[in-house]
Amino acid sequence: MVNENINYFDFIKSQNKNGIFSHPDVQQRLLMLMGNEKNKKLELSKDEENKIAQTYQKMFFALATIRWCRGETLGVARQKSLEQMNNYVKSKTNIAHPMNKYLMGINGQTNREISVMNMTDKNSDKKIEMNSVVAQKLSAEATKEFQASLKILNDMYKKYMPEKDIKKMPATKSFEIAKKNAQQMLQQIMLNQMIKQRAA
Repeated sequence: MVNENINYFDFIKSQNKNGIFSHPDVQQRLLMLMGNEKNKKLELSKDEENKIAQTYQKMFFALATIRWCRGETLGVARQKSLEQMNNYVKSKTNIAHPMNKYLMGINGQTNREISVMNMTDKNSDKKIEMNSVVAQKLSAEATKEFQASLKILNDMYKKYMPEKDIKKMPATKSFEIAKKNAQQMLQQIMLNQMIKQRAA
């Protein structure tokens, strides 16, 4: 039923590039609707999802360690680090990127867990109380960990970055041939309805 001449509908193509039809989950379902395989380029593997979660957590705890070493209480260090991670996740605004949904989920879960931890942890009001030389070395190592983790996430993000032009997005390549036949099918349906109405 669906062949190589089927392409994107006009209204999909005309949508805002950040609209619902550019969302990877929607594109995957449209591919399925047309009888095509899912586009693996727009899906994260389980290993990649685990790597994102682990790397996000390393970034967060590295930031909290740096802040704690610089004299903030543990609770404040964790809270301010959460705010920094929130800003990082919010900066990833492209709805079509498959990492965004996952990053937002991890970030939301971490916010809930750390908020509870800060309210219940008896150490939340404590400062690090460590030899300053040792604290500086710990902060330096945490900074390296943060930078390495940030690079990992940014590299993964670039790997899955959708093309700026919706026509060139990986999931839409299967749709590039859909427009003509979709229009013809719709026109044929409307023509058949008009013929039936006149005959009635």
